[in-house]
Amino acid sequence: MVSQEFTLQYELHGAGWATASVEQVHTVAMTVSYLHDSLRQLAESAIALERHAKQSKVIFMSEPGEHQLCLTRGGVNELDYQIRWYDDWESWGMHPTDQYQVVLSGKVSVMRYREQVAKVLHNIYDGIGTDRYKELWVEHDFPTNEYRTLNTP
Repeated sequence: MVSQEFTLQYELHGAGWATASVEQVHTVAMTVSYLHDSLRQLAESAIALERHAKQSKVIFMSEPGEHQLCLTRGGVNELDYQIRWYDDWESWGMHPTDQYQVVLSGKVSVMRYREQVAKVLHNIYDGIGTDRYKELWVEHDFPTNEYRTLNTP
């Protein structure tokens, strides 16, 4: 059975830093660096999974280390997820792929995941707008196209 208590938050903390958190049973807070376009990848994952992709991964780079939110379709409308911690940047080939710690795992419906990602994008768009996001995030623009896709009924 899929729990609807999966909650996703994403909070910007000034230039180039954010915190993403996933809550289900307990909360995992993940540092997010501007070195990776995590917000866009998060949005792309929700779109891909809604369009029946079998799996998706979102990288949240810290300095050093990274979290990865790995989602796999467990049924027609269900996702199994794991949040993995790597001591260095696995996504850049600086750490072995198979050496990680699972810090949270669970199930979430595709719709709940999509809704939570759409809410994160909406809060940033409404809260600071695309220009301020670019000022803070420097390397990456706000994912406007993905925002529109996820916030269109």
